[in-house]
Order: sequence, then structure tokens, then C-alpha cells
Amino acid sequence: MTLADFAPMGIAVPEPGVYTITVRGLLDRVVGTRLLRLVDARLQMAAYGHAPTEHVLLDVTDVQGIAPGGEAALRHAAHATARRGITFDLVGAAALAGRLGVTERQVLARYRGFPDVPTALAELAGAE
Repeated sequence: MTLADFAPMGIAVPEPGVYTITVRGLLDRVVGTRLLRLVDARLQMAAYGHAPTEHVLLDVTDVQGIAPGGEAALRHAAHATARRGITFDLVGAAALAGRLGVTERQVLARYRGFPDVPTALAELAGAE
């Protein structure tokens, strides 16, 4: 194992135009702030033509819970991407919902979700 195995977040570009952020542990105010920094940086890069982005996927498969600060970060990320015409979707939310309370499940229900990244990529490619 490496230090990166314990990091609360990770990023990937599994296909051109698709930016994936993976979150682990508790999605709280601190992790939510990091999430927003990653989303805002990607949006800036896309605006300047350095990183064409059509979709942002947030992989919440390994999230253990969602605190109010994390909920606010999800709303802001979805709003910021929508303003630029970029989709914001969750990956693994259905599996995560079984470990959450009613309020947290309602938060996740606001977003389109996919069971895993390969499924998301296939469906997003089919929609274009």
C-alpha cells in the first residue's frame, strides 16, 4: 500500500472529455472544499481550452457518509458544471445509499447516477 491508497480523493480522465473525481471516507466540509477546488480548476482548464470536458463524474462508491458541508459542495459542483454546459453525475450512489440515512439518500437522489465508471462511460457515449 502507498500513501495514495489512503487519500480521501483521486482524479482520472478515463476518456477524453470525461473527468472523474473519486471520494473516499466522509464527504464533509473539508473534503467538499477539496472537491470544489478540483471542479473549479477543471472548469478553468476547460474554459481556456486546455482540457476539453463534457462530463464530470463523482465516484462516491467508497464514501461512508455525507455531512451538511458535503451536501453543499455537491450542489455547488452541480451548479458550476451546469453553467458551463457540462454534466455532473454520481457513480456508485445506489450502492452507497444502502449505508446512509434517509436525509443522505435524499441528497443523492437529486443527481443522475451510474453503478460504475465503465457503465457511465458507455451510457454517456451513447447519449452523444
